[in-house]
Amino acid sequence: MNTKNTNHPIKVILHIIAFLFLFLLEQIPLSILTLTKKELGSGYQTYHKIAPVITIILLIVSATIIFFVFKRVQKFPTQKFTKKTWFIIVIATALTLLINIVTVPFMRSSNTNVDAMKLVADNSMVLLMFFSIFVAPILEEIIFRGIFMNWFFLSSPLLSVLVSGIIFGYVHAPFGAGTDWIYALSKILLGIVLAAVYYRTKNIKADIAVHFLNNLLAIVAGLFTAGVIFI
Repeated sequence: MNTKNTNHPIKVILHIIAFLFLFLLEQIPLSILTLTKKELGSGYQTYHKIAPVITIILLIVSATIIFFVFKRVQKFPTQKFTKKTWFIIVIATALTLLINIVTVPFMRSSNTNVDAMKLVADNSMVLLMFFSIFVAPILEEIIFRGIFMNWFFLSSPLLSVLVSGIIFGYVHAPFGAGTDWIYALSKILLGIVLAAVYYRTKNIKADIAVHFLNNLLAIVAGLFTAGVIFI
């Protein structure tokens, strides 16, 4: 892995700006569906009809840009799936399940992330399910693992994995006076597991699979309405 000039200050600053832009880009499509009837009044019916269409269009645009960036920044060739890859996926999925089992009972019933998902559900449960099961695992893994880990801390894989997990936890539960720290901790641990999968397998599809299984299991378990273990 070539890390030459990776730590040049200007390059690092540009990467930080680009990373923040890509993260915001990934957030925009679903945010279209967070408006309420109370906020829109008589215009809600029109909004309810066109918002899903706008969301899908923005998703296509943002996903295309994010995927294009990822294909250009990965520093190593993608490794093929092997028995070891599948073993890592199984172990990682078991770890995410364990993290959820241990932390969910101690979480608050509501937080900013959960409340936002409830707003989306009120406007389009179908799109919420689609984003939670398919879109989030793909785009979040590309951004927080595929792009972040190829731009930052290349000479220190352990630090890259840890920071990726911490940032992943922060964006799901911003740290502050009102933070549900158990919820934040669960997201940090889940992020670390996913980052470790990407580092060990050298295949973004592996951590996408773990992320997908985590969210799917949340639905099967009937816990998705609380929004506490979607990532």
